[in-house]
Amino acid sequence: LGSGYEGVREIQKRLTNTMGWSATSGMVDNWVYDEANNTFIDDPEMAQRLMDANPNSFRKLVATFLEANGRGYWDASPEQLEKLKQLYMDVEDKIEGVE
Repeated sequence: LGSGYEGVREIQKRLTNTMGWSATSGMVDNWVYDEANNTFIDDPEMAQRLMDANPNSFRKLVATFLEANGRGYWDASPEQLEKLKQLYMDVEDKIEGVE
């Protein structure tokens, strides 16, 4: 994340590409999404860094995880989904200036 704002956008783009590979090839294993979720969402310090550096790209990242689950590409746990939904609401508030 040495690139700050742009670094978050790059992470988001790579997850979007991963979902594209899921859609076109069906060859992305569940663990790929789990590991990305563990790295960027489950680690509260990392999630906060991403949100602070680029809230718009972080919102897209969270939305992509939710979409991957919704399309059946990622079998997320109920706890993972709940955390993603809460983070989505949090980042929306941040973008809109709601305290």
